[in-house]
Formats: sequence, C-alpha cells, structure tokens
Amino acid sequence: MKKLSSALLFVLLTLAVQLASAQTIRRVNNNGITGTNIYATIQLAHDAAVSGDIIQVEPSTTSYGNLNCTKQLTFVGPGYFLSENQPPALQASVIPATVGQVVFTTGSNGTSMSGLITSTVYLGASNLIFQRNYVSNAYLYTNYNVATTNNVIRQNYIYGISYNTNTATTNLLITNNIIQLDVNVSGTGFTGEFSNNVALRNSNFDGFTVRNNYFGNNLSTTANTTWQYNLLGQATLPTLGSQSNNTANVPQSSVFVLTPTVPGQFDAWYKLKAGSPAIGTGQGGVDIGAYGSATGFAYRIAGIPAIPTIYQLSQSVSGNTLNVNVSTRSNN
Repeated sequence: MKKLSSALLFVLLTLAVQLASAQTIRRVNNNGITGTNIYATIQLAHDAAVSGDIIQVEPSTTSYGNLNCTKQLTFVGPGYFLSENQPPALQASVIPATVGQVVFTTGSNGTSMSGLITSTVYLGASNLIFQRNYVSNAYLYTNYNVATTNNVIRQNYIYGISYNTNTATTNLLITNNIIQLDVNVSGTGFTGEFSNNVALRNSNFDGFTVRNNYFGNNLSTTANTTWQYNLLGQATLPTLGSQSNNTANVPQSSVFVLTPTVPGQFDAWYKLKAGSPAIGTGQGGVDIGAYGSATGFAYRIAGIPAIPTIYQLSQSVSGNTLNVNVSTRSNN
C-alpha cells in the first residue's frame, strides 16, 4: 500500500479550509503527480485559473518557473528555511517551493502570495499582499510601469527593495520584513509606512513614516520623512526629516542573536537577544525589529503561511491497513 505524502496532506488541509467556498484549488506539482487541476508550472496553473482561485504550490526540489500574473488569485506555498529552523518541526516536509521571476501586472489587483521562494518580484498592480515569502538574491520592486496604491509587503525575508520606475506608489506598507541589502523607496510621488523591519544595508526614504526599525548601515531621509523609535548602526543620526526617539551607534551584535545553532545566515539570526536595546523600546512599548508588532503581524519564522499545517507525520502498515498519525497547528 502506498504511503501518504506530506505534500498531499498539505493539500488536504487547504481543501478542508476552503471547502465551503466556491473557489477552485489548483495544484502545482512537478514531482510526477498528474490529474485534474494539477499543473507542472506555476504559469500553467495561473493560465488555467479564473479570478478568485487558489494556487497551491507544493514542495519540490525543482523550480516551478516564472510567473506573469494577470488575475486576482491566492498563491500559497509551504514556507522556507524549513530545515534550518528545526527543531521544532515546522512542516512534515522540509522541502520548499521555488519559483522564478514574479510579475504582478494589469488584472492582478487584490492578489496575495505567501510561503514561496522567488527571484525578482515586480509589483505592477494595486491592493497586493506579498507576505511570508523569501526573495532570494534578487530585488523586490515596489512598482512596475503603472501607478499603484495600497500594496502590502509584510513578514518576508528579502534580498533588497527598490523602485522600478518613477510612477507614483502611494499608501505602500512595508512592515515586519528582514531585508539583507538596500532599501530605496524615494521615488517621485511615493508615500507609505516602513515599520518594524530589519534593514541591514543602505536605506533611502522620501514621503514615508519610518518607525520601530533597525538599520544596520546608512539611513538617508528627506524633509518629507517622519522617523521615530529607530535604532541605527551608523555612528550619528541623519539630519533631515522630522525625527524623535531614534538612537545611533547601536551594533547588530548588541541587538540580535546572530548565531543560532544551525550555521549560515537565515531569519532566526534576527531574533532579539536577551538584554537587547530593541526590547520594548518601540512606539507604544513594542519591540523594535521584524519580530515586534503592535498589530499582530510579527515576522513568522520560516514564512509558514497562515493556514493550518501538518508538522508531524508518522505511518505504519498493519496487514492491509495503513495507519497514519498527523499533528496539525494553526499559523495565523
């Protein structure tokens, strides 16, 4: 008798959550599984879908290719850094789901994506929610060819953030991310909020409210920027913008754990260490950095999506009976 795969159980949980709705769940799987509503690439699943559908991207060691999104869809993957963050187990399978370049363009307003590893990402639509993803060794661009508004970039592990063109980007929320390289959201007509992030290299802002962040390198602001309750690695505070309750000359080593038990740099590095100056010193007494939040959106370790997941799976065969024990939990 065949064993049940953790990928299949992951899908069954998603099906159970969405059973009462009229949405179609389309599976992306390149591991030899075929059938109705199963596709070998993320683009093929997108092309077959109608607005409102859910695209379930399953664990695989092979990329699912690029995506040009022109429909309002929900994309869900299994998360990232799954093996690095064990124990405890986060998913029964530690294999992530990887895609290539992602472009959100005309028609994709209202789309959400979570739990995936991507390369370059372009936000060319409005009301997008890009959360709990790993943008690996590439930039996330906050705009692409058209004016956008009300986009949310939340709880991600990102190589860098910049803008692609000078089309207006308004009411942009960038919150609870860990950003390895530069941040540049100083384009013409930009407005938004940058809060509770860890930004490790150079950061440039114009028209933003900037609060509760840790900046590891140079911070550049304009007179249109309001920045409060930030910790900075640079020796002195910048002079431009409306500022209060900011502290310079704060090294990373005094703030973050930096050396978890598994070698290599990943999201657990940026948890606050005991005695960190970021603990309780943000606006309203919240922690500064990605793991602090006054709104319930603190960084979620390993980008586990906000659906129930199976984190333990055991199987045994007794005669002609397959016995399966699973342990699940919510990840809201």
